[in-house]
Amino acid sequence: MKNWKQYAALLLALVLCMSRAACGDKTPDEPDGYSYEDEYGYSEEDDGIITLDDLVGYWSPVEGLGSTTSALICIYLDAANGIWEEYDQYGELTGYTGAASTDGTILTLSDVPLIGDVDIPIGDADTLVTDTGETYWVKGYPDFMDKPELSSSFYGNWYLRGDHDSEYATVLTLNEDGTYSWYGTEGTYTYSEFDEYVGDTTVFRQQIELSASAFDMYYLVSDGQVLVRWSDASSGDDYYIHEDALDDEQLLAEYVLTEDSYSGSSYSFRFTREYTLQCDFYDGATESRTGTWELSGNTVLITWDDGENDEAQMDGKTLLLNSTGETLENNW
Repeated sequence: MKNWKQYAALLLALVLCMSRAACGDKTPDEPDGYSYEDEYGYSEEDDGIITLDDLVGYWSPVEGLGSTTSALICIYLDAANGIWEEYDQYGELTGYTGAASTDGTILTLSDVPLIGDVDIPIGDADTLVTDTGETYWVKGYPDFMDKPELSSSFYGNWYLRGDHDSEYATVLTLNEDGTYSWYGTEGTYTYSEFDEYVGDTTVFRQQIELSASAFDMYYLVSDGQVLVRWSDASSGDDYYIHEDALDDEQLLAEYVLTEDSYSGSSYSFRFTREYTLQCDFYDGATESRTGTWELSGNTVLITWDDGENDEAQMDGKTLLLNSTGETLENNW
């Protein structure tokens, strides 16, 4: 009889245990519909450990889509494949992706553009935080923006460095249906508008991104007549001029002037597209000079930071400096 009572007590305890598990560990003081996971963001069995499954969904900076405080605009965490994918502010995949993992307190994203691997502390299943505990990213389906349409004046042929007379000219053609042809290849392009923080000011950008690779991104300048590759933002020769601007001699001259440096006997000039100028001396001992410039016809008007003014006559890729009579040449 004693053994039977011990067996019955054990069976009763097991039934009670199973009943409590089926009810979600509800206690008499807990209201109907209570969920431990709803209150704490994780199940009691997990004991506070957040898994990648808990983090599945869209994540974006707390400042909103298009925020410049993060290297990423918006991501989707895919726990099934252990990856993250970036979306732009218009809900389009950007092509950036990488592995995603977590130890329960830190979310690790690999291959973040320009950064590499990053570790972000987890606040809870809906919040990522900074090292000081401030809300950094939030979870939830983002309010994607309406994609702007490219102005019809931007469609057509764009010529590398404005060279349209050569049979070997490189032409980028943007079609109205969102496709392009370039270097004998075809693809799609996306157009976006955003504000970029440059120093203490905000600059409105109009960007064209080609599907060939993540690095084929250009932005429109000079009233939309020129496409400049982002990597050559200040200077360089990787720019395209629209077919409607090929007769704008002033525009073409400005871009020839900023293609590369002009060398003299003891110093060189470097003109930038922000209309700044730097003079570097070859001896390494003489301090560089800086200033600003503007182009009037074929005359370059120079104002040095020390207040001195000068002029140079431009002839193709040659400059004749008025103050010294010296000729500087762009040999590229």
